[in-house]
Amino acid sequence: MQHYRRQVAGGILFITLALIVVVVVTGVDSLLARLDHFPVIYFIPVFGLKLVNWTLRYIEWRYFLGVIGVRTSWRSPTAPASPTTPPTIRERDSVILWLAGLTLAVSPGKLAEVLKALVLKHLTGVEFSRSAPVVFMERLVDGLAVILLAGVSLAFVTGSLPGSDLSSRYVVVVLVGTAAALLAGIALLQVRPLVLGLIDRSARWPLIGRSHGALRTLYDSSYELLKLRHLGPMTLVGVGAYFTDAVGFYILLRGLGVEGSAALFAQAVFILGFSVIVAALSAMPGGAGGRELTIGALLAGVAGLSRADAGTATFLISLFQVWVGVLVGLVIIALFRNTLFPPALDREIAVYRAARQP
Repeated sequence: MQHYRRQVAGGILFITLALIVVVVVTGVDSLLARLDHFPVIYFIPVFGLKLVNWTLRYIEWRYFLGVIGVRTSWRSPTAPASPTTPPTIRERDSVILWLAGLTLAVSPGKLAEVLKALVLKHLTGVEFSRSAPVVFMERLVDGLAVILLAGVSLAFVTGSLPGSDLSSRYVVVVLVGTAAALLAGIALLQVRPLVLGLIDRSARWPLIGRSHGALRTLYDSSYELLKLRHLGPMTLVGVGAYFTDAVGFYILLRGLGVEGSAALFAQAVFILGFSVIVAALSAMPGGAGGRELTIGALLAGVAGLSRADAGTATFLISLFQVWVGVLVGLVIIALFRNTLFPPALDREIAVYRAARQP
């Protein structure tokens, strides 16, 4: 457990440093002056939209749990499977676990998010190799959603991209390349005979062979989750989730005094979506650094904001995109520590880490 605490602590330190850099580049006096004139009432709809975002993303988590056979119940207690009932997680416990993941996600490469699958195993008895793909699916549908949003909005902002054709080509290459890589991976995993053949062949390899059964379970779970009937609807839910964030970003820009227009709204959707993609590709903790740099540069180059306004907008959206979730997750972890991370969970972690050792 100590290993994951260090990962999360390191991630929080990194996103803190990124925010400090934004403050320094913007200028403390300029930032404070802009914030002093920002209408506080605008924070209410922005936070409300963030709650909608979380609700939609939680629906993804809950849906994918159902796909792997975990029932979510308002009344039944959390319990492993029995001869007559599937593994069950109480709604309260499911929400608590998902909200805790908002903090775990800032770890380098989001590696600490595997704790969600380990906690789920401890609570419901579902094998880690079966539930771990759910964590991956959350990230996948988020990625597909922001690619769709950024791609559609790009059509409305191409003319305002800085550097004209060169920057347009760069954006298209990133969007198309990322989408192609994701879709190719999905398509490959759906070629069941090929993947199973590779897994079965790996059973004869040193070190990997001992995990053959877990690899089969991991693939079977992923194969089912990646079916279009699951992936399609949840990607649309993801589009709705990130669209609410884009609306919140637009409201923040309006609060800074930027004149509202359809063009500004399209720019907000594009900038936020593209920044999420860059942040994910950077693999930095919480996407810090890549997100702030992308948002700040595009606000200045696409929306024409001054450095002070662009920096303040970057600061505010970073708070709502990352910090609000991190703080909520920390509170949840503190309040429900015994539910999420009881001493017995250390055994699950030890088994998982031992399986990863050569």
